[in-house]
Amino acid sequence: MNNNNNKNERKFVAIMVLGPPGAGKGTQARMIAKKFGYYHFITSKIGREYIKTHTDPETLKQKDRYDKGLLFDYEWLFRVIKEKTTEIAGRMVNIGGIVYDGSPRTLYEAEHLFSFLTNLIGRENIKVVEIDVGEKELLNRLKNRLICTKSSAHIFIRSNELKPGVGCPEAGCPGLLAEKDLDKEDVFKVRISEFRKHTMPGIEFLRRNHNVIVVDGEKTTSLVHRDIMKRL
Repeated sequence: MNNNNNKNERKFVAIMVLGPPGAGKGTQARMIAKKFGYYHFITSKIGREYIKTHTDPETLKQKDRYDKGLLFDYEWLFRVIKEKTTEIAGRMVNIGGIVYDGSPRTLYEAEHLFSFLTNLIGRENIKVVEIDVGEKELLNRLKNRLICTKSSAHIFIRSNELKPGVGCPEAGCPGLLAEKDLDKEDVFKVRISEFRKHTMPGIEFLRRNHNVIVVDGEKTTSLVHRDIMKRL
């Protein structure tokens, strides 16, 4: 694919939304995608969908890792991301861009995704947002987070009225509120350890090689979104 022609024809923008587990990456990525009309690329969802439709030994191994709270193997995941990104950019000629929800998650992925996107759409069309939240706040959030069994976009904070087994408050939604397996404290400890060990080196690579927009993720959802939009 010709890089110059691609940039002139598509003017495609890629936004990476990064941060630790529980930082609100999904919520902010969804809000950004909706605001701009971009494709919301949920990395974990793309990985899970790939697992459901492929039965090769390497892919089956990834399902076991995911169930334990471990990151997908970086080479396998990048192959899936690259394949899906190429598909999206190829068939959505009129879309303005793509918002990566949680990618890249490793140094390998950061280096390869940044290089891949630079060649595909141009360095100037890559935006990186880092949501900064302390570990104490993250754990508190995950202990109180409830997610709808029918839509992961429906997220609520536990209260006297909102508890596991209660119907989703979203109008017309038939789902029930439930705790997310990955939010359990023992799994969270594994996830935050994986974040420090694997994801932070990738974020540090992007800081060294590109402009990273850092926002305070301990504010309310609307204030975090406002800060992101102002910086973008």
